[in-house]
Amino acid sequence: MLAECRQFVLPGHNELHAEVTVIPTGELEVNIKENNNSLKADFDELYFYSAGKETELVCRDQLGAESVRWHLNLANDDARELAKLIESAEEEYEALMRDL
Repeated sequence: MLAECRQFVLPGHNELHAEVTVIPTGELEVNIKENNNSLKADFDELYFYSAGKETELVCRDQLGAESVRWHLNLANDDARELAKLIESAEEEYEALMRDL
C-alpha cells in the first residue's frame, strides 16, 4: 500500500504546479510549490464539479456541507486521473482491511 504522487499544472496559471499525493488510508495532500501552500483533506470531504474544460476540486467541511475549506481548479483529464487514483486507493485499502 503505497501513496501515489502526481504533478499537475493548474489551468490558467501555467506558472503554478500542484503536487498531489493520494494516501491509501483516505487522505489527499496537495502542495502548490510556487506558493508554498499545503492543503489536506480526507477523501469523503472531496467533491468534483466539472464546468467546460476545467474541473473544480472542492474540499468541504464534514460538519457543514456548505462550508468550503479549499478549492482547486484542474484540467478535466487531470481531475479524471485524480478521481481514478482516489478510487483505486479506496479499493486497495478496503481489500487490505478485509484480508486482516
